[in-house]
Amino acid sequence: MNGHEHQGLNLSGATNETVPNKRFNDIVVPNHNGRVSHIAVDIGGSMAKVVYFTTNEGHRGGRLHFEVFETDSIDKLIDFIESLIKTKESFNLLNYEFNFNSQVNLKEMLNESKIETPGYNINYNSSITESPPPNEVDEHNLFSESPKSNKPIIKATGGGAHLFGKKLEEKLGVDVHTEDEMECLITGLNFFIQEVSDEVFIYRENDLPIFEKISKKDMFPYLLVNIGSGVSIIKVTDENTYERISGTSLGGGTFWGLLHLLTGSQSFDEMLEISKTGDNSKVDMMVGDIYGTHYDKIGLKATAIASTMGGVYRKKLNKKYDNADIARSLLYMVSNSIGQIAYLNAQLYGIKRIYFGGYFIRGHRLTMHTLSYAINFWSKGTMNAMFMRHEGFLGAVGAFIKADPSLLPSKPTHRSRGGSFQENFVLTQGLEEGSISALGILDRVSSKLLPLPQLILNTNSNYKYHQNSLALISNTKYTFLKGNENFGIYDPDTLDLINNSDFRNEFIDVMLLNTQNLVELATSGKLPVKSKEGIKLLNDFKDLYSEKLSTLKKVPTAYGRLTIRTILNLREQCLNEIGLDDLFYNIKMSENDMAISLLPEALKAVDQITDKKELFETLIKKVLIGNMFDWGSNEIQKIIKQSPNQISFESVESKMNFDSKFNNSKEFINVLIEKSSKNEFYKKALIFLDNSGFDTFMGVLPFARQLLSMGTTVVLAANSQPAINDITYKELSSCLVQIAQFDKLIDEKINTKKLLVSYTGSSNPCLDLSRLSENLVSRSENTDIVIIVGMGRTIHTNYFANFSVDSLKIAVFKSAITAKYLGANLYDVLCHYSPGLEKNC
Repeated sequence: MNGHEHQGLNLSGATNETVPNKRFNDIVVPNHNGRVSHIAVDIGGSMAKVVYFTTNEGHRGGRLHFEVFETDSIDKLIDFIESLIKTKESFNLLNYEFNFNSQVNLKEMLNESKIETPGYNINYNSSITESPPPNEVDEHNLFSESPKSNKPIIKATGGGAHLFGKKLEEKLGVDVHTEDEMECLITGLNFFIQEVSDEVFIYRENDLPIFEKISKKDMFPYLLVNIGSGVSIIKVTDENTYERISGTSLGGGTFWGLLHLLTGSQSFDEMLEISKTGDNSKVDMMVGDIYGTHYDKIGLKATAIASTMGGVYRKKLNKKYDNADIARSLLYMVSNSIGQIAYLNAQLYGIKRIYFGGYFIRGHRLTMHTLSYAINFWSKGTMNAMFMRHEGFLGAVGAFIKADPSLLPSKPTHRSRGGSFQENFVLTQGLEEGSISALGILDRVSSKLLPLPQLILNTNSNYKYHQNSLALISNTKYTFLKGNENFGIYDPDTLDLINNSDFRNEFIDVMLLNTQNLVELATSGKLPVKSKEGIKLLNDFKDLYSEKLSTLKKVPTAYGRLTIRTILNLREQCLNEIGLDDLFYNIKMSENDMAISLLPEALKAVDQITDKKELFETLIKKVLIGNMFDWGSNEIQKIIKQSPNQISFESVESKMNFDSKFNNSKEFINVLIEKSSKNEFYKKALIFLDNSGFDTFMGVLPFARQLLSMGTTVVLAANSQPAINDITYKELSSCLVQIAQFDKLIDEKINTKKLLVSYTGSSNPCLDLSRLSENLVSRSENTDIVIIVGMGRTIHTNYFANFSVDSLKIAVFKSAITAKYLGANLYDVLCHYSPGLEKNC
């Protein structure tokens, strides 16, 4: 199958999710349309890979797409690129007005509101955003004219870039800039490891893949074994230092050529497919054929291959052999040889990490098993073969990055395009029967995504842990908790849905019910959807998301490592692609108005409490009660459906268990009282917010206001883009300006820049603290307490996160299934304080 000749989506199963023309049957995906601005190609001896970047008018960032062609069909590749280049006719970067997720200037908004819109009449959509200078030129745009020939530029790598370069230039009217193949491979590999989640994995036969998190400090050195037509083995010691140390002519071209000669098979996909059902013992000579059993003395099983194709002459030479058996034998021959050569080179140079790349692998289970077995066998179990989901696109992406170095995490963000990438699995390719995972589109977000400085990314036995850690409190019989070993690389996710099928299926069923609930709430009028078209879009979303969830039941690794965070993120992606990017907007605006109208009396009541202990207890309780107002919870949706009126603080408070084992708020209150008595307050508090309305303004804000009154600078961090009823930073900013009209303390702290708002870089109810906007990371300097609010951000994620400063995790268990697997009960409160981790001296 050529990369651009997509097969239709099988909505009844999980065998293929390659989607044509931005449609899922009758569901149109409008947000997939875009104009092409960059193209890069990697033309190998057998396969040609294309990477191209699209952008949409009015939006910063864009999308990175992947396509594949057989090199023998180079004219099809040229036709495809020509169709991409034609989009240039209607594309002009300088005509685009980019909407930056820039930091909102609250003080400026406040002053404007006093002049123009006194009182409560604040426009919720008002914000101060930056725009690119009118004459800004995108110096990395591949469609910029070449200074020598006034032609568009395409970056190219691979041997075919030299062989077909002139043909591309003549037929397409472009300048082809050729880039070094090895450099592009390494650049692409480093990019995928650092920028794409769940990229690297280990594979064992008949097991689900194990996805690996590779920290930057552990990236080097490594070997890259790139399997194309032939094989190159490259030693990489840092981001800029590499050396080709070995290789072999026995590669993918060998397999393809021999199999064609022996069986007449034509396409590479066909060859891999027939190898799946073959039995190589019918053509190979096995150890058992020679010894009659295992050769235990030297560790060889009877099923080990003694001689590839050696069984043919021992049997009937005139016998007709099955093509599938021949294919499997040849695949084993090539893969075993490559695996052994790779191991010997790793041993020679003392390297423990080996990555296998190149389009020969294609996520083919048998190939990966053979390579893994070879590395494991020759290393006596001390090393693993490492694979990558985008293994075939390393060179093409490397060439793309040569055109735009701002893609690299270490480089500054380019103003007009944005920073880091997030994979979008609404439109996928490569998910066929027997596949490990699909490839999504890479969406470029508005900012570089960086780790929170106060987050402990790598922990080891040198750290002294708080004795009351959540890992100990949960004390659950389930062994699939993430991070409960206390030490290792930071992992945002709490629960593993891949290796526990019962929990996985239960949670997917919960999300299917949640999706149906949304439709019912909209139909009944409790979720305002204004038109029949809106209801249709909602039903389209339900169908699309339900099919994605069904795929995950059958192929748990279809979209990478499966966690609650990835499932919730997939929901937001489906909503955005359908065109329902802010489904709860009207609900949020209504609840914000209601909460703000009640806030003056609430603040007045709080200000009258003189006892510090009672004050802090009241404020924390308000935060916990406020967190019950969550439209993303099935249990809360049920309350909303059954309630004739709007739910109130009192109605939800009665359901909550404040005496749960997860509540150590007394310890935190004692810390606050002690700091207050010594007049030694926190310098800066970073608070990650959750829901709009009562959660943020009747719950969190009074608590944040108290910290402000004690001299603490407060940074409120909210989502960059909508996710269910979670508050966004723009909505938060507008509401704070409105509140400043009647609250002198908020007014003062905005003007003195003691109250700040920042965006997280996320559009997810969960939170990955290793991927936050660079603006927020910059604002977090000197933070000495991190406060995280909400079930998605503190229970589904960051449950085991550790910090170098004090932290408070505060939420309510609003999911019965999550509560069960963490040893909690429904509506148990979580208010967990931990002092900052100190290294043992």
